Amino acid sequence: MLEKSKTYEKSAPRVYIRTFGCQMNVRDSEFVAGILIDNGFTMVKSADSADVILFNSCSVRKHAEERVFGNIGQLKHLKRKRPELVIGLIGCTAQAYKEKAIERSPLIDIVCGTGDEAGLPRLIKDLLKHRRRIVAVDKIGRPKPELFPKFRDGKIKATVSIGEGCDNFCSYCIVPYVRGRERSRDAKNIIKEVKSLAGRGFKEILLLGQNVNSYRAGRGKDFIAILEDLNKIKGIERIRFMTSHPKDAHAELFKAMRGLDKVCEHLHLPIQSGSDRILKLMNRGYTSGKYLKLVEDYRRIVPGGSITTDIIVGFPTESERDFKKTCALLEKVGFDSAYTFKYSPRPPAKSSVLEDDVSSGVKEERLRSVMELQRKISAGRSEKVVGTLVEVLVEGPGRKPGDLAGRTRSNKNVSFEGKKGLIGKTVRVEIVSAEPYALKGRLA
Repeated sequence: MLEKSKTYEKSAPRVYIRTFGCQMNVRDSEFVAGILIDNGFTMVKSADSADVILFNSCSVRKHAEERVFGNIGQLKHLKRKRPELVIGLIGCTAQAYKEKAIERSPLIDIVCGTGDEAGLPRLIKDLLKHRRRIVAVDKIGRPKPELFPKFRDGKIKATVSIGEGCDNFCSYCIVPYVRGRERSRDAKNIIKEVKSLAGRGFKEILLLGQNVNSYRAGRGKDFIAILEDLNKIKGIERIRFMTSHPKDAHAELFKAMRGLDKVCEHLHLPIQSGSDRILKLMNRGYTSGKYLKLVEDYRRIVPGGSITTDIIVGFPTESERDFKKTCALLEKVGFDSAYTFKYSPRPPAKSSVLEDDVSSGVKEERLRSVMELQRKISAGRSEKVVGTLVEVLVEGPGRKPGDLAGRTRSNKNVSFEGKKGLIGKTVRVEIVSAEPYALKGRLA
């Protein structure tokens, strides 16, 4: 049992949230902050000033999982000084570990899984009152309640979840086990949320899902239909989405991207490997040839559109020949950028029973090689933009004094000199120089 304290009787509990992982985790943390604020909690920006510290962690990569438990461990001195401090683990790692999270880190007071976040205000208040540890991980796979907390971490762009979970069961992936089977939100609730954001002045929305282009809802609504509905909402200027799965991508989606004026010309389409043998072991549902045909269709239908991807190196049995096929595919496609990862077994995903037979040294070498190759490819793609005029939504100050920063419709980062009054506006910028992952411009 935890030590009792009168701290919380005097003021609203102060909460600090630390997030590790993907865009979905970031959105979940934002949602949790919103419902806590709506229930009388106060958000703070540092662990030192918090009464409650929540860690929201992805478990898709072993590295993120190790980081979160390492960061929790670093709080032992703070916990010793303030025994009443509450430490919580939420999100995918909480769902994966359940009660074992407390066994791994006895500092943890509350474990809240991916379907239980809406109950966090009640769970935390209950813990503060009774001072007993809580594990809440029983609502995985259920539709989440349609709550619309006002809090958003920004004023210009916002993320909107259109579904959660996954039915693909890629052999390396833990998502179906920690997020549940795929389920889509009702279209009317998505539209309601986006209209509310537009009314508050948000200009850009990012639609999120483990596999957005397999979206299905009532009355025959598919992903293209929801894009068409959202494209009609006044005030929203840009619509983005991620992540798309190649087995569900098709020319009709690309035509919608071309025809709907607010949908941006950027496609994130994970390939994972260029080897058909490895893709089959990964249970990805497509071949490299089918993927290349999709890229060909996309570039024909959406000229000038950018394309980004995900790569995993060191999957079990990956040979040097397999790896070279991945590098060859990178060069053939010419991705604008790529997220690259070393394979790590993630039980109970099916590949976790395979021998992890690619050594850590080889994985590290292949990761460095593919990152360097992609950097050269990205540099070439960026150089092609120099001398052109692009449309930039200004998101905030740049890194250098006097600079502003924003992104093009194709999702490229741009910085340029300008006055702060331009933040939140869309401007025309001439690109004057380029780095692999950033562009420098001047107002046209």
